[in-house]
Amino acid sequence: MTHVERAARVASVPLRIAVFSHGTEAPPASRAYRDELDLFAAAERLGYESAWVRQFHFRHDDDPTRGGLPSPFVFFAALAERTSTLRLGLGAVTLPHEDPVRVAEDAAVLDALSDGRVELGVANGGGPETLDVFAPDLAHAEHEARRAAFDAQLDALLGALRGEPLGTGTARLNPDGSALLDRLWDATLTAGSAAIAATRGHGVLAGTTQTVPAEVTAAAYLDALPDGAVPRVALSTAIYPARDRATALREARAGIEAKYAWGESFLPPASTLAEKAASLNLHYGTAEDIAESILSKPYSRYATQLNVQVEHGYADQGRRREALALFAEDVAPRIGATVGPVAPARTREAVTA
Repeated sequence: MTHVERAARVASVPLRIAVFSHGTEAPPASRAYRDELDLFAAAERLGYESAWVRQFHFRHDDDPTRGGLPSPFVFFAALAERTSTLRLGLGAVTLPHEDPVRVAEDAAVLDALSDGRVELGVANGGGPETLDVFAPDLAHAEHEARRAAFDAQLDALLGALRGEPLGTGTARLNPDGSALLDRLWDATLTAGSAAIAATRGHGVLAGTTQTVPAEVTAAAYLDALPDGAVPRVALSTAIYPARDRATALREARAGIEAKYAWGESFLPPASTLAEKAASLNLHYGTAEDIAESILSKPYSRYATQLNVQVEHGYADQGRRREALALFAEDVAPRIGATVGPVAPARTREAVTA
């Protein structure tokens, strides 16, 4: 399939806009989690369709800022009570850290509480120090063994959601979770894992810092997607609005430097701040600058959903809310999307043609 054919298939699907957060790395957690809940509630008022969070475990003595949101189901239960239309995206639950049947139970309960608003993403991952806590046998296992373990866990999760018997008796999942089978997503870093997700009929979640370019992942997914299946390609999209690009780089410097240092081992080489921002796929400057930057990226033609991140160097929560508002009001229309009612497919076709 050529890139034109892939883009044409995606263009028939309205471009959706979401907000994405890694949770928090700033103590105290009580305030930080509430700040994220407030931000997501504001996103609903602005018309964003969904909110997504990433699961992260533990803090570390050598770097107390490392951490995040270990219990996304608990977090989303609180968000479900604050919102009414916002979809709740797990982007994603790391299955090697979990009992898959418990994941199915938590997802089914959250889906019942939220009136069917859960989007369930799963990931195969975890570093040795985290796996050492949750799955010691996998902490130093070869890639093939870890893949086989993940496949077995995913099969168990899917079986539970389908209502298959659990264990050796007649136990089945309660409440029923079968509706979630159409709302499953795989977090992918490679073309191979994206193709597997497509054959399963799942959506794919691609981050801003891929080990391979996001367009490679997305293309492999679209090539493997069965005929007639609706593409679901969610791409993380980091932004930093400012009066001009130079101001944006200056204000976001600390966030850019920290994020690049975290991913330097697998990101494209960079020495200047602008090069590091490019490696991180950060779109910055005015609304027009941000829109042009997004549309210039090869992966943008394959997106059916943009997961907007406002996490690089923002001074406070007010600035993050302002950034989401600017994206909704000024950037989304420039890239063929609307926030609120979903954009007609013909609008996207005009933009991506």
